[in-house]
Amino acid sequence: MAENAGNILGGTAGLISAIEGLSVNAMINRDMPWLTEFWETEALVASIWEETLDGAGTGAFGTAGGYMYYDIDTEAVGDADVFINSKYRWQIRPGIFSDTNTSIAKFVLEWEAQLVTAVTAHDNTHFFMGLSSVKSNDITQQNLIGFNLVSDDLKGKTDAAGTESTTGVILADLDNNWNKYKIEISDTSVTFYFNGVSEAALITNLPDVAMYLVFGTRAEAGVAVGLNIGNIRAWYEEVA
Repeated sequence: MAENAGNILGGTAGLISAIEGLSVNAMINRDMPWLTEFWETEALVASIWEETLDGAGTGAFGTAGGYMYYDIDTEAVGDADVFINSKYRWQIRPGIFSDTNTSIAKFVLEWEAQLVTAVTAHDNTHFFMGLSSVKSNDITQQNLIGFNLVSDDLKGKTDAAGTESTTGVILADLDNNWNKYKIEISDTSVTFYFNGVSEAALITNLPDVAMYLVFGTRAEAGVAVGLNIGNIRAWYEEVA
């Protein structure tokens, strides 16, 4: 069902009566919150997403070569932010309660995105894609997990109550190609993936708070920048 829906937040309980040949356990194992966003509605859905556009910033549906995405762009003014965030929070590390007390073992978030304008024009302190305890693209916020820029190089970062851990450089001078991002979060580690290649897992400074999905950037000076946000999927994997 998820692959045929434009944007859905929910579970598969409603499909039980329509699915034949599956065991009860199989259906229960699929009945967890999940999100797919393929932009088929050609707009942000207010029940799922919120948008922040400073000044004359814009947000609009786009398509190229049959691929649909949502495009957010700043005005040509320094310190102008644009970002989208999920309206509601997600349980990120429910496994910390131990396998005997939770049915969820892992949270997974994956998406595709493309920089608009060269990376040098993006403010490194406010380029963020991932999960945050607040509705903000500010990477100095406490309690977050996501991709950010350090000297225009792409890295992964976790922050727990103000103490950080970071990956090595994932890609020097992030390019303007469409790239695929993925984050896997368990009770003991966070692993970042870039175009299908995993980085070493971070095992320290893992926040244990509920978080919003956040995708955004900021203009560093008088040059407009933006972010094209493609397909997004978020889901839980259960304890076996």
